[in-house]
Amino acid sequence: MSVSMKPLVNENVLFDEVLPGGGRWSKIVRKGQVLRIVNTEGTSGLSALFYNVHERTERYNAADTVKIQYNAYLSQGKSLYSDMGRILMSIISDSTATHDTICGYTMASDVEKLCGLGNYQTKRNCYYKNDFDNFLVELGKYGMGRRDIMPCLNLFSDVRIDDKGNLVYSEDSITAGSFIELRAEMDVLVILSNTVHVLSTNSSYDVKPLSLSVYTGESVASDDPCVIDSQRSERAFVNTRNYMKQFTQGGCNV
Repeated sequence: MSVSMKPLVNENVLFDEVLPGGGRWSKIVRKGQVLRIVNTEGTSGLSALFYNVHERTERYNAADTVKIQYNAYLSQGKSLYSDMGRILMSIISDSTATHDTICGYTMASDVEKLCGLGNYQTKRNCYYKNDFDNFLVELGKYGMGRRDIMPCLNLFSDVRIDDKGNLVYSEDSITAGSFIELRAEMDVLVILSNTVHVLSTNSSYDVKPLSLSVYTGESVASDDPCVIDSQRSERAFVNTRNYMKQFTQGGCNV
């Protein structure tokens, strides 16, 4: 199915920036706002973590996201579930349907094994970053740390399981201009790390930039595809809305 990207109205755009190859990023995306990620040059392996801003021990749970939706291959109409059974973000638009829920993030040893040492002493600011260290730096800005890192979601990462149970990673299947839009269903802290995928065979550390935008989304309709995906999703949306009432009705804006 071909999905086109809608043009944004300038007054609805809250910010628009570029995440360079090897770079890290974090922002609080408020309920109803939409994070648009455009893979401008077709890079593969953007790793992401998601947390409830108001209670940061509640975070993205890869196992529940897959189990509740009976689907390891997330695409438009699916949602990202927390470990409390609530919905952090929903996928309202997606051009690829190739997002990895299984493989996790890279460590320094993974990148060194693939690309060589590539340290700051030899590469300066272009040294080879890895997801774990990128996550630590961004989480530290919010008083969080090592214990808060959990299995991540790898966006724009084409990983499939073959008939024998082997993980098959297609490095060059992501086309330039691919995009995904994630709508926040609660106030969400989003952490991104743009490095090589943990299954990458690209020893040149050829990680390309991505474009990030956050804009004000439309109200969620009763027939929203993410809401009516299943009876389980309908219940999760109700639970999430009820939870958020304590912050929206009381004027709290943490």
